Amino acid sequence: MAIDKFKILVTSQKGGVGKSTVAANLAAYYAAKQQSVTLIDFDLHGSSSNWLKRAPAIGVTIQHIPLPLNSSNNSSLMEARTHIRRASTSSQIIIADLTWSDAIAGELLFQFDLIIIPTSTSEIELAATASFIARHSWVFNSRTHVPPNLLITPTRIRTDQLHGHAFTQQRFPVPFLLSPAILESQSAREAYECAYLKDLPDPCGQSFREFGNAVIRCQAIHQTQILKLSDQSSQYTRHPAGSFSIRGSSNNYQNVLHNYRFHKKITY
Repeated sequence: MAIDKFKILVTSQKGGVGKSTVAANLAAYYAAKQQSVTLIDFDLHGSSSNWLKRAPAIGVTIQHIPLPLNSSNNSSLMEARTHIRRASTSSQIIIADLTWSDAIAGELLFQFDLIIIPTSTSEIELAATASFIARHSWVFNSRTHVPPNLLITPTRIRTDQLHGHAFTQQRFPVPFLLSPAILESQSAREAYECAYLKDLPDPCGQSFREFGNAVIRCQAIHQTQILKLSDQSSQYTRHPAGSFSIRGSSNNYQNVLHNYRFHKKITY
């Protein structure tokens, strides 16, 4: 069975963690891989959509559609679903950028195959990320819906933080994948709305390319899950310690965490 749609939500509850940078540049990364991509920017300020509009055109379909957060949860949910489904009719990859708020119904998470949450290694941000995940653990642990996979992405990381233990000290209440860290650099700031991180020749650019490869591996994991779920005699297995494995999968689809753990220095 061919699976040709992959829906990604890049979200966080606060600014300054690089959410829109991740969304815009991941869209460009996929487009450079000859994938048809739609970016849906649900945020009022339109940071990710503006980046793609002002940087060199790379073939991404750009939609800036702020969600009506002053209306009911159901109204926001229905509007978001409509735009996601429309985008799915014309693109292989749909990337949504959304600053999460309590006005958004948690059921929206089920519309996506992968949830990416960027975070720094500060204790405050990690605690906020863990709190958000805990409030929506019923989504990631769902037995009645196919739950999205969760990818936590360390962002704006200094090279001296690569060997730290921030993620060993913060426990997350659901299974998750940990991507390579996206490094902080002056070149990334200079690329804002005029270039793409994937093209930077420095360690920041390399770190983003490793992150992009990790997301593609997440896509492969998702495809394997769906194929196995289509066989009623098979199922995937979740492990409470934070890792995620797929029963009977080949080594090509091993855990992103295992392969990209902060240059193999961070452990649980």
